[in-house]
Amino acid sequence: MPLSETKLTQVAYEKILKAIVYGRLDLGEPLSENDLAKALGVSKAPVRQGLNELRLRGLVVVIPQSGSYVFSPTREEIEELCDFRLLLEDRALRASMENDPRALLSSLKKIVEEMKKAYRAADLFQSKLLDTEFHQTFLKHSHNRYLVQSYSNIGHSAEALRYRFMDTAVYRNRAFDEHQKILECLTAGNVNKASDILADHISRTKHFHARVNWSSGRSHRKDYKFRDYSEVFAD
Repeated sequence: MPLSETKLTQVAYEKILKAIVYGRLDLGEPLSENDLAKALGVSKAPVRQGLNELRLRGLVVVIPQSGSYVFSPTREEIEELCDFRLLLEDRALRASMENDPRALLSSLKKIVEEMKKAYRAADLFQSKLLDTEFHQTFLKHSHNRYLVQSYSNIGHSAEALRYRFMDTAVYRNRAFDEHQKILECLTAGNVNKASDILADHISRTKHFHARVNWSSGRSHRKDYKFRDYSEVFAD
């Protein structure tokens, strides 16, 4: 039974979303509706609708008379995003320790154990997934729908930056240590110390991205004329 137009749009949206977040598509990269549709095996309509949804979430930018591009935040936007992320995560962390500390600590302990396994196995992709899960756990146990909703508005953008940040071994190792220290502090009931480590952790991400030349704007289409989307979407 053929998929409905709505389902095809969802498939296109999710595949392009993952390609952006997981770094298979570059920040600022031009996107071809025709080539995307061909690689995904759908018509242009679902791709266009999927790109529009990604635009609403801030992951795709549409330039009149030019086309669609993967988002490419400026240094100022990166700093604002990280500051807002810290504001939300810090409040969520404190709310979770006030409202549901036992469940929070249990979840974080399981994630850190999985992080250790991924670290020993040098499984970079799994490490990135667990890093995201660690931070989202604060929101999950905060029991505050507005914190969760606000975080969902920036979650994918923050995740896209985090994945690129985690490609650097020095920062990845430091992040791994800080996740363990945050858990140790929370287990000891020292929420303020955990909050300080979280602030340093996110601040380091902010300064790293602000220095990297990823925020130079749109790339030229000619630089991607040989882009093979079938490789981008390969499982």
